[in-house]
Amino acid sequence: MDAVNSIIEIAGPLLLGLACGALFRKFVYPRILARLGSLAGWVTSAANTWVLLGHICIALGVAAACHASNAVATLVWLHEHLPTPPFALTQELLHGFFLGATFFTGYYLAMFPASGSEEEQTSGTPA
Repeated sequence: MDAVNSIIEIAGPLLLGLACGALFRKFVYPRILARLGSLAGWVTSAANTWVLLGHICIALGVAAACHASNAVATLVWLHEHLPTPPFALTQELLHGFFLGATFFTGYYLAMFPASGSEEEQTSGTPA
């Protein structure tokens, strides 16, 4: 039963992030690109894809560090390397960071461009 709970704990925020990211990409993203006008090329550039990949890696790193299996080691490391934590670091707080990082991993994956032609269609600029 613990294995099922672990899968649900990971899949829930991940799927929620994928759904939110997909809805943002379908309904809000085209409006933002339309308002940007000539600056939309910066948002749809290949550099933005690399930045998005970096965000995915950071979110996965935080999720791995804050998972229940690594929470104690992460707390010890944080207490050794932070001079005075601004708030009480607990396993519950790390669990919240894990859920948030898992959500943002799904969100960023949904924001990943599918193809170059899709980006050009969305921004309305010809190739």
